[in-house]
Amino acid sequence: MDFATIGLLCLAGFCGGFTQGLAGFGSTLIALPLLALVFDLKLAVPVCTTLAVVLNAVMIARLGRHVRFGPLLLLIAASLPGIPLGAYALRALPGHWLKTILALAIIAFVGNQWRSPGRLAPAGPGWGVAAGFAAGCLGGAIGINGPPIVAWVSRLGLDRNAMRATLVAYFLLAGCAVVGSQTLAGLVTGAVVARTAVALPALLLGIAAGVGLCGCISEASFRRVVLFVLAATAGSLLLQGLSGLLAG
Repeated sequence: MDFATIGLLCLAGFCGGFTQGLAGFGSTLIALPLLALVFDLKLAVPVCTTLAVVLNAVMIARLGRHVRFGPLLLLIAASLPGIPLGAYALRALPGHWLKTILALAIIAFVGNQWRSPGRLAPAGPGWGVAAGFAAGCLGGAIGINGPPIVAWVSRLGLDRNAMRATLVAYFLLAGCAVVGSQTLAGLVTGAVVARTAVALPALLLGIAAGVGLCGCISEASFRRVVLFVLAATAGSLLLQGLSGLLAG
């Protein structure tokens, strides 16, 4: 690997760890668009999902006592059927289609949340099942399973710590299943392991920085950070997806 590749891996690792440490989600939302600028999705996605498993394993040790197990178990059960479907889609479908669809879904969610956050009714378990299945498909396909999960969990009325902990616990368990499916699909290669190892130290530094900053902001500011992360990532994904569609 050349220095530019190493630098990009470290940047993606730090930014992903910082975002996850601050908001409780978003590591892959931030890291994948960066890596996709250089790497093919069949390499970038397994690197990001493997890093996310390590990241969430570190964070759950800090937040585990705040996990809400009812919503967590519902989401995990709903996600499992979608994960192998997503892993197959990663092998079979063009990445720019997947990026464009995901970006539009994120934009719709952020617009709805930003316009009327106080008037949204709590989401019932049926929406949780739909969010979990969609997240399973997306996680297996492009390593980004956060938006449907965040959309549902953010409407459960949880405090900041409970929301972050439940998200982290979900991403850890679902991430293990995603990495397993990608391994069975032949996507976790020696190149993936090597690039994950390069990004890992920067990822850990990013976690520490994000967790430290999280304690310094209010609940309202935290919610705005969540929406900002989603909006910025959607813009990046949409630009990449449309570029691919126009080039094709």
